[in-house]
Amino acid sequence: MRFRYFYLIIALTTFSQLYSQTTKGGSVFYEQVRTLSFEEREAAIESELKEGNMPSFILNFVTIRTRQADAAGKEREVTLFVSPQYLSVGNDSDYFIITPGPLTAQRVADHYGCSLPTPKVVDLVYVASELKLEPFNYIPRGNRNETPDILYDHSKVIQAQIKAAGREPGVFTAGTKKDIVITSKLSDSTRTRHVTIYGWHRLDGKPIQPVNNVHINTYVDYSHGARLVSDRVLIDGIEFSYRQILKDKLLHKLLSYEDEPLQRVSYLAQP
Repeated sequence: MRFRYFYLIIALTTFSQLYSQTTKGGSVFYEQVRTLSFEEREAAIESELKEGNMPSFILNFVTIRTRQADAAGKEREVTLFVSPQYLSVGNDSDYFIITPGPLTAQRVADHYGCSLPTPKVVDLVYVASELKLEPFNYIPRGNRNETPDILYDHSKVIQAQIKAAGREPGVFTAGTKKDIVITSKLSDSTRTRHVTIYGWHRLDGKPIQPVNNVHINTYVDYSHGARLVSDRVLIDGIEFSYRQILKDKLLHKLLSYEDEPLQRVSYLAQP
């Protein structure tokens, strides 16, 4: 009888481990990637996200309706569809708000028919967000803030902030990360392998991080995040492509602060 009980415990323990590995909760994924190289970790992040190992709310897009002026000064009604939170690996109860490099973020966005935001879209998201949180930052100490341990710890801090606000995972949240963004800096011939970041708004609505492309595209730290923006955009009720809008001489001002249309709207090589 004791042997049967012993084997039952072994079986249950083994099954539990296999189950957790199959579901790949955020905590399990963290343990799997914490000692990997940047390239290995990026490959794992891309694989998990493309396979759909993310909280259900990530693809439960939120509708943002706003009125913006086009390049001719005509006011138009613009409707965007955005993810309520930054890309995360895991499930609704155990997730890791990950920090991908821009190439990985772009490939995942492309996979889901999405794009990355411009600085103007980041601001629109912040204004429309249901829960605005004070940015949480760590003191820089060597490269500590780039390590998976700090990336995961920051994810847990954000989740604790959401819980402390009396809200549930999946609430439309902003202010917790600097966004990986699309700007004209992608066409900067002197910085062809860099990431552009913007945002991290304080509660007064002012961003801590101005538009900046100083970091090479293999640099990540806990403060970076990637939010999906659907490529489907409505302008006065008519459907347009997000990326084509950014390239359009008349419409680009609806989604961009820049005076000219963007030449590049992706971190990946374009034909």
